[in-house]
Amino acid sequence: MQTAKSWVVAVGLAALVLPVGAIAQANNIPAYSQPAPGEKVLSFFGILPDHGVALTTGGKMPLRTGPEGIALFTEPALNNTLALIMKLADENGNVVGFASELEIFPGDPAAAEISWDTAWTLSIPGRGMIFLHQIEHSGGLGPNIVDPTMKSGKNWVGDWTVTTTVGPLPSGRGRIVGGSGEFANIKGSFVEIDRLTGFTVDGVMFGKLEIRLFLE
Repeated sequence: MQTAKSWVVAVGLAALVLPVGAIAQANNIPAYSQPAPGEKVLSFFGILPDHGVALTTGGKMPLRTGPEGIALFTEPALNNTLALIMKLADENGNVVGFASELEIFPGDPAAAEISWDTAWTLSIPGRGMIFLHQIEHSGGLGPNIVDPTMKSGKNWVGDWTVTTTVGPLPSGRGRIVGGSGEFANIKGSFVEIDRLTGFTVDGVMFGKLEIRLFLE
């Protein structure tokens, strides 16, 4: 079996063969992504693909699963789902924990206008765990990046930054459900901010995601 890093790809973004026509830019960071007066911010980061540990799906997501030999969600009830395990870093880039992300899609996950339930568990050894729930959308990722990449057979590079969180709170943020250890009494909200800088025809993402917690 290959190592976890090998399934996500063993080369850097600079090694991709990328046509000029594949370059694109987009930014969609709504105001609720920033802290309100009195809110404390605590962020954790994931670097893609380096921090990827394991990814499996029901087959409808155009993402490479791995590591090699990982079980897939082959049952009909699970054909529109995703499970991810990844490392988490602090603002200085030091790995301080790991996280699981679980997603259930109601329809085509590559569609332009679709939202779905996502649950995050952030595990920070020596500190505790944080449990999160959000309604998430792709911000046009499917029709603007994934579909053109797959149809053209050419890798994409650019700068696509979007707050994927659109609820369930009225503000548009996700909900901090609870925690343990140091985070046992945690209260507040959060957003997920994804910056995609590369996407390959075999479904490997390059970029950075931030889980930005707003603590009451």
